[in-house]
Amino acid sequence: MNKKISKEIIIVFVLCLGFAFGFFVNQKINEKIYADVYSENGLNLSILAEAWRNIKEGFVFEENIDSEAMVYDAVKGLVSSLGDPYTSFLTPEEAESFQDDLDGKFDGIGIQIAKKDDDVIVISPIKNTPAEKAGIVSGDIIKKINDEEISSLALDAIVQKIRGTAGTNVLLTVERNEIEKIFDIKRDTIIVPSAELEFIETEKGKIALLSIFQFSETSSKDVKELTNKILNTSNVNGIILDLRNNPGGLVSEAKNIASLFLEKDLLVLKQCDKGEECFWLKSDGPGKLADYKIVVLINKGTASAAEILTGALDGNLENVTTLGETSFGKGLVQKVLYLSDGSILKMTTEKWYTPLDEQIHGIGIEPEIKIENTEENDDSQFKKALELIDNK
Repeated sequence: MNKKISKEIIIVFVLCLGFAFGFFVNQKINEKIYADVYSENGLNLSILAEAWRNIKEGFVFEENIDSEAMVYDAVKGLVSSLGDPYTSFLTPEEAESFQDDLDGKFDGIGIQIAKKDDDVIVISPIKNTPAEKAGIVSGDIIKKINDEEISSLALDAIVQKIRGTAGTNVLLTVERNEIEKIFDIKRDTIIVPSAELEFIETEKGKIALLSIFQFSETSSKDVKELTNKILNTSNVNGIILDLRNNPGGLVSEAKNIASLFLEKDLLVLKQCDKGEECFWLKSDGPGKLADYKIVVLINKGTASAAEILTGALDGNLENVTTLGETSFGKGLVQKVLYLSDGSILKMTTEKWYTPLDEQIHGIGIEPEIKIENTEENDDSQFKKALELIDNK
């Protein structure tokens, strides 16, 4: 009996010791964070605590106090002060929507947007979505959402305002060529495909039209299946790789897709952190598509990971021609940090460079052959691509 009591006492003692140790470590970590901020920047973090206490003690509309919202908004303010439209904080609820984006399924109207200065630019409408059917095009500047000015809002906050339950409507005020247009668009459930493959018959054989729409978690797997179809199809004279209106996505997926075209150890991109420490991402191979004649179609909606793939092919393969318009110009890499409560800090951590050591951020990739589609339903870029492959 005494032994049993002794064991229970020991177990309780060990649990208390573990709790005390954890509390001590956590306290020391918090003290170190406070000390780092205070000593490095001369900031007094107690001001935040003072403001919190005064609100709790004296704010007359006590029923409006939401402690959780106060914490999240404080963190959002911290992040927004960095002035980087690609660095953002997402609450647990917003983090779920972000994961839906990676999975390629969400409720909304189907547009990809970015911020340049204070302008909210449409990178591209997603194919066969309410936004595309309503007439939204790449380069449109969104001025208002439901008559609300949005230039001062963070990018993720703007996305959340455009998103909403399928079947509901959102009103977008858009500027195009200095003329304002208003679009009343009904939201729907958007399912974004990774890629599509079509074979075009010509007098000289077949041309594979490989369209990649995004770089999500399954994109390289999907594209690999499609490239196997190209390899197993006879009399294919070349590939048109259509990256127009592709807003990008995961760097890892861009590298994996580049590896289908590039032999092992060829350079895909260089990444450099804030200390200018750089490393190269290289192709894993096998580069089975390297011997095909390839035309890469790009436009101002081609961004981020789509620009990585464009730069990797153009910088390594002599049989590649880039055609279309100057790409969007996003040469930054974000890291997604999952925080303890399910929230997310999406933070710009690196710049990236093409295999030719070019930084394209804010500049874009200039195509070898520049052609604009000036008339609706007249795809001059695609027609020129077909001509180039047939004549090569």
